[in-house]
Amino acid sequence: MKLYIKMSKAQTDQWDALKEAIKPPDVNDNEFAKVLFYKGIDSFMGELTDRINSMTEEEKENILKESGIEPASFDFSGASETTND
Repeated sequence: MKLYIKMSKAQTDQWDALKEAIKPPDVNDNEFAKVLFYKGIDSFMGELTDRINSMTEEEKENILKESGIEPASFDFSGASETTND
């Protein structure tokens, strides 16, 4: 998959300055961009997880209702109910 990002001249200049300042010499531009992209996704997911974890159960239920999603009945305790017969 290829991802193209259209940037203004100023943004391109900032990108070039960032690459020059911190990109290791043994890493090519594409690999450097991938690392930053995935670090950004990881950071975003961490922030999203923190927000969800700080919500009350009522807030979570309201969001699901507004989205039209029916919450599943699931035990998140991690306990397994398997039997060995």
